[in-house]
Amino acid sequence: MIMTVARRKETVLSGKGRLSPPRGFVPVVVGAYDDDEDTKRFFVHVKLLKDPFIIELLEMAAEEFGYRQEGVLRIPCKIEHFMRTVDEIYRN
Repeated sequence: MIMTVARRKETVLSGKGRLSPPRGFVPVVVGAYDDDEDTKRFFVHVKLLKDPFIIELLEMAAEEFGYRQEGVLRIPCKIEHFMRTVDEIYRN
């Protein structure tokens, strides 16, 4: 079952229980890169990747891992921070 994280169903979905993202979504792993137990997989709609708040998180990932990450895009921040960031995008 896909659960929404944001108010808008079409922007961020939980990756739990699904192997591949729906059309128009990118898989992202959020959490501490050195602790797989404290990570969560999401599917982020490509439209959201243009938002300045998400771009800031992507820049943080680039600083941590470089621009050539292998496999799924990983964002090294707390899951709660990622979810608050998504919520903030829709408050504005």
